[in-house]
Amino acid sequence: MDSLSPDPAALPRLKLPSLTVLVCGIAVLVSLGLAMSSSYFLLLLTFAAIYLLAAMGLNVLSGYAGIVSIAHGAMVCVGAYATAIATVRYGWNFWPAAGLSVLVGMGFSALLALPALRLSSWYFVLITIAFTLAVTAMLNDLRSFTGGYGGIVGVPMPTIFGAKLEGRGLFLLVVGLVAVVAWAQSRMMNSRIGWALHSIRAGAVRAQANGVSIHRMRLFAFVFAGALAGLAGAFYASAKVVVTPEDFSFDFSIFFLFVVVLGGPARLAGPLLGVLTFYVLPELLGSLKEYRMIVYGIGLLLFSVFLPEGLAGLLAALDQRFMRRGAAALRADAAAAAAAKSPPERQRVSGAALSVRGVVKNFGGVRALDDVSLEVKPGSIHAIVGPNGSGKTTLLNMISGFYPSDAGSMKLGDSELAGRSATAVARQGVQRTFQTPKLLPGLSVLENTRFGGYARERASGAEIALGLPRATRESAALDAQAMHLLSVVGMEKRAGEEAALLPHGQQRLVEIARAMLGEPRLLLLDEPAAGLSLGELEEFGALLKEMRRLGMTIVMVEHHIELVADLADAVTVLDQGKVLAEGTPEEVFRSAAVVSAYTGAKK
Repeated sequence: MDSLSPDPAALPRLKLPSLTVLVCGIAVLVSLGLAMSSSYFLLLLTFAAIYLLAAMGLNVLSGYAGIVSIAHGAMVCVGAYATAIATVRYGWNFWPAAGLSVLVGMGFSALLALPALRLSSWYFVLITIAFTLAVTAMLNDLRSFTGGYGGIVGVPMPTIFGAKLEGRGLFLLVVGLVAVVAWAQSRMMNSRIGWALHSIRAGAVRAQANGVSIHRMRLFAFVFAGALAGLAGAFYASAKVVVTPEDFSFDFSIFFLFVVVLGGPARLAGPLLGVLTFYVLPELLGSLKEYRMIVYGIGLLLFSVFLPEGLAGLLAALDQRFMRRGAAALRADAAAAAAAKSPPERQRVSGAALSVRGVVKNFGGVRALDDVSLEVKPGSIHAIVGPNGSGKTTLLNMISGFYPSDAGSMKLGDSELAGRSATAVARQGVQRTFQTPKLLPGLSVLENTRFGGYARERASGAEIALGLPRATRESAALDAQAMHLLSVVGMEKRAGEEAALLPHGQQRLVEIARAMLGEPRLLLLDEPAAGLSLGELEEFGALLKEMRRLGMTIVMVEHHIELVADLADAVTVLDQGKVLAEGTPEEVFRSAAVVSAYTGAKK
C-alpha cells in the first residue's frame, strides 16, 4: 500500500494567492455587491472609488518617492473646480473638461515641485500647507469664477455615445478607471521607474550611483500625482453635482495623507485598504463619522508604533511569516527559468582607461588629497591601499562624482569626469559599490540586482505602463541577465528574498552583481572583501579574475593585502592624502616607505 502512495514532493503544489491579494479581492467583491444593493451604498462607494483614484497618485509621490505633501486635497479641489467651471460656465462636455482638470492638476503639481527640488522635507511640508490654505482662500475671493461660498451648481454627468452615466453607470466607470490605473501603476512601480523612486526615498546616493536623475524622477512623481488628483476632482464634481469651498477644507487634504500612510506607503494595496478602513468604515459606523479626525490622530500614533508599514505592510509581514510566495519570488522563478532555458553569454566588456592627474580635495582647512595621480590600464585590476584616513574612499567619491575636485583632471577614456555630477558619471559607464552596502530596503535580491541595469533600459515610461512588446522583452532579458549574474556570485537561490535581510557579506555580493549588470566601463569597489568569510573570499577572488578576463576595468580599495597581492595588476599606496608608492604588488609591498606607513616603524 505504501509503495502505491504518491511521493508528496512529486505532487504539484497549489499556488495560493498572497494574503494581500486575497484580502483586497474579497474587499472589492463585497464592495461591488453592496454598491449594487442600494442607492446609499452606491453613492458611498462611488466617492470611495474617486478617493482611491486620488490616493493612488499620492502613494507614488509620498509613498514611493518619500515626498510628504499636504496639498493633495487642494489638487483634487483644483481639478473639481476646473471641470465645474468649464462645464457650467462655458458649456463644455464632461470629457474635455476632465482633460482640462488633468492638465491643471499636472500644472499646479509641477509648480509645487519647484521648491521641493531645493528645500528640505519639513520646509516643503510648510509650503504645501500654505498652498492648501491659499487655494481655499482663492475659492472665496474669485467669486466671478468659483461662485464664492455658494459654489457652482449643476455639474453634468459624463456621457458615452450620448448615454448619460449616472448611478451605477458612473460607479462602474470610475471603478473601471481605477482598475486600469492600478494595472498601469503596478507595471511602473515594479520596473525601473518604481525602483528609481524607491532609491530616491532611501537616499540620493543610491539613486545617483545608478544614473537616476533625482530632479526628473521627483518631477515625474509630482506630475503623475497631480494628474490623478485632477482626474479624481473631475469625477468628484460630476458625482456631487455641486462643488463648494466647504467640500475642500484642510481636513480633506489631511485625509489623503492618512489614507496613504495608514493604508501602507509604497505598497500598491495601501490606498485601497486605507480608503476602505478610514473612509468607508467610519461612514458605515455613523457614530465615528463626527470623530473622524480624532480617529485619524489615534490611528496615526498607534500605527507609527505598532504598524509603521501600514495595513498593507502587516499583510505582507503575515505572508512572509507563513512563507507564501509573493510577486518578487514569482518574478525570480520566471527569471531563473528564462536564464536556464537560454543562458546569457558572458560577453567581453570594453573596459576604459582611467587617468587621474594632480587631483586636490580640501575639506575646510584639511587637505584630504594632495596632488594625487594614477593611471589605470583598460581591462586591469588596480588596487588603492593605505592606512585608515589616507584618502582612499575620498578618491573613489571624486572619481564617481559625489565629491567635486578642487584641482586636477580625471578622465575615463577621452571623457573628462571632473565637474560632472554623480548621475552623469554613472551614465558614462562608471559603477561602484560602497563600504556599507546600499541595497534598497523592501526589494528582493533580484529587484536590487535589476536596478543596476537602470541606465541600459530604453523603453519609455508609457511603454512600461502599457506593457508594450519592447518593454516586456527588455525587462525579461534583463531579468534573465540579473539571475545569471546572481548565479555567478552564488546568490541565485536567494533571488526572491528581501535583500536588506541578508548577512552583510552576501549583501556585498548582491551589490557587485548589481554593478555588473550595468556593464560598466569602470567598476569602483570600496572595500568589497570586508565581512566575507574565507570561503566567500576565495569565490570573490575568482569572480574578480573572471571579470578581468572579460575585459572589465576595476579600481579596488581594499585592506586585505593578501587578496590585493593575488589579484591586482598595479597598486597605488596613499598616505595622508598623498601618493606614497605605486607599481606592481611585489614592488609596492617591499617598499620601506609602505612598511613604515603601515607599521609605524622607522624607514
